[in-house]
Amino acid sequence: MKTLAFLVVVIVAGAWLIWRRRMPPSRNYDSIDAIVPAFNEELCIADTVRGLLASRYINRVIVVDDGSTDGTGAILNALAVQNPRLHILHQPNTGKSGALTRGLSFVQAPYVFLTDADTVLPKGDGLGYLLAEIERGADAVGGVPASNLNGAGLLPHIRATVKLPMIALKRTFQQLLGGAPFLISGACGLFKTEVLRTVPFSDRTKVEDLDMTWTLVAQGYKVRQSTRCIVYAQECNSLRAEWLRWRRWIIGYAVCMRLHWKLLFSRFGVFSILPMFLVVLIGLWAYAVSVSSTFANGAVQHFSLALFPLIWVAVAYAIGAASALHYRRLVLFALAPAAVVYVLLAYAIWLIHGLRGLITGVEPKRDKPVRYAHVVV
Repeated sequence: MKTLAFLVVVIVAGAWLIWRRRMPPSRNYDSIDAIVPAFNEELCIADTVRGLLASRYINRVIVVDDGSTDGTGAILNALAVQNPRLHILHQPNTGKSGALTRGLSFVQAPYVFLTDADTVLPKGDGLGYLLAEIERGADAVGGVPASNLNGAGLLPHIRATVKLPMIALKRTFQQLLGGAPFLISGACGLFKTEVLRTVPFSDRTKVEDLDMTWTLVAQGYKVRQSTRCIVYAQECNSLRAEWLRWRRWIIGYAVCMRLHWKLLFSRFGVFSILPMFLVVLIGLWAYAVSVSSTFANGAVQHFSLALFPLIWVAVAYAIGAASALHYRRLVLFALAPAAVVYVLLAYAIWLIHGLRGLITGVEPKRDKPVRYAHVVV
């Protein structure tokens, strides 16, 4: 059943993506101000800033140094001397929402691009495709955060095998059926400036981007997805760091369902919010039945097939092939089946933390993944 549903998503979303490729990017250059919140980002902030400044769509880059205690501030000050389009704001630590709010007060352009300090915008017309969606009537548009593999270890490569294709397919499908994508990622989102000034950032959750997306949908704003804008964000290099990051995401998702419970009964809730939660419940049930049946029948030698069905492996290889072509790294195809670790990670966190977060609404302290230096080639 899950495989059939996945094939439907691939066919429908794939056809839509192919049709949408005929849409040209906007040519409204110098119309976007970018806001980058930064806290202890000395290893990666320079490349993030340079990537933004290289875009012909960017008017100014506003970086909010949110109380960094490393060399982030000094690096930013040195970059600002070299480029007058870079505006640096230093402040005591307030958290991401506070940093974004401070940056917004200095925006002059009609559009705002929000991204993270570990995220690189490649050369090209990526922002132009986001802007084109806004020019067609959207109020906010999300791009696709892919994996930055320069300087990365094994885990980021495993994550990259499925991340880009799955985000592109799922969020496109969610927009088609639910009217808006599940999320405008904090790593890649374009907004009308007036919209962000009307709907302020909130720090009531540790997933401010998800809370913002659902708030905009609830208030009737048009939220869209574009897969033509891809940015490259850092991944975690250890299982502990991944556990903490996914714990924040999953509990934040659960808390947002509590906060936005009225949305659950809307078209957006039925087709964009609930399916991702229900897939987890169905997956947990399927794994429990399969594994218990395997042991009950004494066929312990088939335990691996219970956890990793051959059809799942085949699907993983197909997705991995797409990622390998995009990144031009054949190793991603070979690593694709290992991506099941992220499925099991999500299931375990839902069981241990997510369901409790759904009931209590309590979130853990926000974690900060360890960064690695970008390797510019």
